[in-house]
Amino acid sequence: MQEQFPSIIQSIMKTSQDMWQKGWAEANGGNISLRLEKEQVPVCSPKSDWIPLGCSLPELSKECFLVTGTGRYLRNIALFPWKNIGIIELDETASGYRILEGFEPTGKPTSELAAHLMTHASIKKAYNNSKRAVIHTHAPSLIALTYALTLDSALLSKLLWQCHVECIVGFPSGIEFIPWMMAGSKDIGEATAMALARRPLAVWQFHGVFGTGRNLDEAFGLIDMAEKAASIFLLAKSTGCIRHAPTVEQLRSIAENFKGVPEESFLNADTTAFFR
Repeated sequence: MQEQFPSIIQSIMKTSQDMWQKGWAEANGGNISLRLEKEQVPVCSPKSDWIPLGCSLPELSKECFLVTGTGRYLRNIALFPWKNIGIIELDETASGYRILEGFEPTGKPTSELAAHLMTHASIKKAYNNSKRAVIHTHAPSLIALTYALTLDSALLSKLLWQCHVECIVGFPSGIEFIPWMMAGSKDIGEATAMALARRPLAVWQFHGVFGTGRNLDEAFGLIDMAEKAASIFLLAKSTGCIRHAPTVEQLRSIAENFKGVPEESFLNADTTAFFR
């Protein structure tokens, strides 16, 4: 199987290793999903019966996904790919799935499968079928911000834009902040799907971050950019005082220089208290 689909396997192996090496995927933390093209789906006998999803996502009728397994360590994907990942197929109403390959010998997809699939349904429609990758990971500096600061989507977005000006180029629409909800629940899955139809990134309070992209490299890169901005803020704050930050006019000019259109209401957020 690895020989049959080398680009798929190599991309998820590289992404999982990068997440592990950056300290984003402790133990069995973090999960990845990739919506497959038809030619990427294996021709094989299903390995399971149909399993109910607990929701219906008709936008994903008969779609197939490469997904990491529940309870599996991302750092082990490179060592034992088909033990730690698998391919699932959704039924006609996308209210159930079956395993086509992987999760050996008796595993199953990530416990965050509902959030991933709801997000895929949302971004497929919102981005005209162009986005296929979803990554959830525990990026420590972004998580730390949710403990240290009182945040909403506007404040978090502007703070990251100001702390690393590449961010207003990378995600000019901003980043969504989702107050605490139980991980793995339908509620957080729905909230995440709605958020990621508007913006490419969403932070779960006290937990982690979701990123989307056309492929795994793009999704990973956006998370990495946001995480670096958060770490720059925490590093600068540790000196005792932050004396300088880009102005709204500077941020707007950077975005315009790179043909970006920033979320205007986010530019007006008052982040001054964060820099005292």
